Amino acid sequence: MDYIAEIAKIKLPFAPVDLPFAKRVFDVILSFFILVILSPLIVVILVLFYIEEIFSASSRGPLFYKETRISKGLPFQVFKFRIFKTTASAGYLKQHGFIQTKELEGDNKNMTLTGRLLKQIYMDELPQIYNVLKGDMTLVGPRPSNEVVTYEDGIAGRFQRFLFVGGLTGPFQAQKDSPTKPVQSEADIEYILFCKNNPGWKIILKDLHIIGQTIFTVLRAKGI
Repeated sequence: MDYIAEIAKIKLPFAPVDLPFAKRVFDVILSFFILVILSPLIVVILVLFYIEEIFSASSRGPLFYKETRISKGLPFQVFKFRIFKTTASAGYLKQHGFIQTKELEGDNKNMTLTGRLLKQIYMDELPQIYNVLKGDMTLVGPRPSNEVVTYEDGIAGRFQRFLFVGGLTGPFQAQKDSPTKPVQSEADIEYILFCKNNPGWKIILKDLHIIGQTIFTVLRAKGI
């Protein structure tokens, strides 16, 4: 799909929102801190990958997986730990011409044992810290979509992915297991407007709150 051509046809409901400089600095500093804190866990993940590959041929393959997503209206390559068996992902790609991870995740037989564990605790997304450091993503924002315009219902849902840099987590993901969780498109638009209308220090405080909520969600193994 020609993403640039499709994007050029779209009239946004309001102007895209640039990241405040303070938020970008916050992203870089905290991303480095997260990598340092989680470095022992990353080593454990690598060991689990290699142990499983020794005993299961279908689990062998590259450590990382790349997928095209949309961030502020532009395509980029998002990084993840590979959680699918190479036979499952190759078969799906041959049949459909692309990878739809949600469908593959629907059957545990498609996933490696390590992949199932990582997906449950959201650690398959950890390599996206690299995307944050590159500036493709931000720590907190709407999750980057793999679709250009089809996202939930209404104008807010369809266009929010063009208004803001995609996030590692967001206000909806942080409350995903809450009985009163918000509608995703509404939560994302509310966050975007907050960033548009508030100074950097207030945005950082809000981001810290959302990150704190996300940590509790992950610790309860609810995924994101």
